[in-house]
Amino acid sequence: MKRILFIASIILLFSCSKDDPKRLMYDITYTVVASNGTTINKVEYMDDKGEIVELFDVTSPWTIDIRVRAGLGLEAAAYGDVPYQGSLSITANWTPEGGAEQSETDTLPNDDPNIVLIKNGRVEISGRTLPD
Repeated sequence: MKRILFIASIILLFSCSKDDPKRLMYDITYTVVASNGTTINKVEYMDDKGEIVELFDVTSPWTIDIRVRAGLGLEAAAYGDVPYQGSLSITANWTPEGGAEQSETDTLPNDDPNIVLIKNGRVEISGRTLPD
């Protein structure tokens, strides 16, 4: 009986120590576009490790492609100075393995002639967890 309990304990120990099953992966593309004299001051995005990466003084259009596992986040933001008739936008396109592409865009236009410059305006793809 002791031997059976010992073997059962060993089997249970090894079965519990296995890694999590393979998680669904997502392909994500973030794009930031500045138009008509807008400057991009900073871009932030969540990388494949779930950490926020900050980049400064990037040129437009700026794009990055990353591969992220389910359970991590979809999150990005861009900051810039937007003159009258300029705009700043950020787009995220994400596709789960074997699934349909989804997309979200946030745009900050400066259409008001009374506002010479929107200083350090922000556009964002609000954070969310990518589902399994």
